[in-house]
Amino acid sequence: MVKLQSFCGSKYNVWRRKTQFGLKSNKIFYTVLSTFSDTTEDVSESKWLSDEDYCRDYLLNCLSDHLAEIYSKFKTAKEIWDNLDAQFRKEEELSKSHIVDKFLDFKFHEDMEITPQVTDLENMRSKMNNENIGKTDIFLVCAIIYKLHAA
Repeated sequence: MVKLQSFCGSKYNVWRRKTQFGLKSNKIFYTVLSTFSDTTEDVSESKWLSDEDYCRDYLLNCLSDHLAEIYSKFKTAKEIWDNLDAQFRKEEELSKSHIVDKFLDFKFHEDMEITPQVTDLENMRSKMNNENIGKTDIFLVCAIIYKLHAA
């Protein structure tokens, strides 16, 4: 069983992957992908309705109280999943843009200790990797050289 922290609006992609794993482990993920009439799963309507109800409750249980209250107005798990995706994926994209902006604006300062600055730069690079923000090694090397203070 996967223990999830309640999603409160940040780190959506991490929450989404963990929740998807939980739904797949419970063999109910298929209910967020389609309606019964559109499903490719070989299940009876009563089984699908039971799984869909469980999936809806599972999703609401994985949300903070505030978000669960908002998303409880949706009747199906698919509606909850799709609406969460529509709202928070956009915010994640903006977050990625912010990480790139911070990386591009970063400069080494001569009057500061080098080790913490390198750590800050490494943390930004790590966040870019975690968010699957594409960059090449050549780009990274050139960017770091550019950021070094001219002697």
